[in-house]
Parts: sequence; C-alpha cells; structure tokens
Amino acid sequence: MPIKLDVEKGSKVAETLYNCFNTDGIHVHTDMPEDILPEGVEGGSLEHVLFITLTVSLDYMRDAPTLWECTRKTFDDPDTNYLFHPDKVKNISHDELIKDLRKYKLAKRPNQDSKIWITNSTTLNKYYNGNPLEIFRGL
Repeated sequence: MPIKLDVEKGSKVAETLYNCFNTDGIHVHTDMPEDILPEGVEGGSLEHVLFITLTVSLDYMRDAPTLWECTRKTFDDPDTNYLFHPDKVKNISHDELIKDLRKYKLAKRPNQDSKIWITNSTTLNKYYNGNPLEIFRGL
C-alpha cells in the first residue's frame, strides 16, 4: 500500500510537537543534549557547526545525553580538540585518532567510528573548505 502524504495533517502534527516541546516537553524534556555548547563556543559559529556535524556522524544506537557529554569533553580537551578541525585530522595517524576518539568514549566502535570521522573530515576539507555550511551554498 503506497504512503499517501497529507500536508494538512502533517502541519498539524508538526505544530503540536513544536508546542509540546516548548511547554511541557517531549517525554518531560524541554532541552536537547546537543543544545549544550562546549565552553566558549558561540552558537552558529564554524566551531559550533563542526561540533554538531561531526558528532551527528557517530549518533547511531547511542544514548544521546552520553554521546553529547563525551563530545563536549573531547572538544574541551586541548589534546583532542583538533578532532573538530578537519584540516588537522589529515595530519594525525589512524592509531592516534582512534586513541583520541576513545579518550572520553566518543568512539564506541573505534575502527568504524574512526573511519567515519576521517571520511567526513576529508570530505569537508576536500570539497567544502572544512565548512559544513558550504554543502548548502548554491542550493
């Protein structure tokens, strides 16, 4: 049976969810773990966009609050902060990258997660000047 789109119903559901989130919350939560920025990061800055983009790439079957806490710890540590700068990732050995992704348990599956991190960083560097917002330029 094909799915039939109902824009009117979809709009009502979206409005209901939006209103619930901004009042009572969804499952009693009115904040999202990804909304808590690392120390000193300005919302909407390149650092913020890289923080969100790279973290989301590892966001599968993970407890969201734990994932984002691990990410903030990794970001806040001067020794592991380079992970959020695609141009710096290319200069790090694979073993070093795995070690640093594991330091605060950002990587749950070190080999796979490191490959994802390297692939995303390389792609951002090669095609988008290290800036995820460049993906949307010209659309």
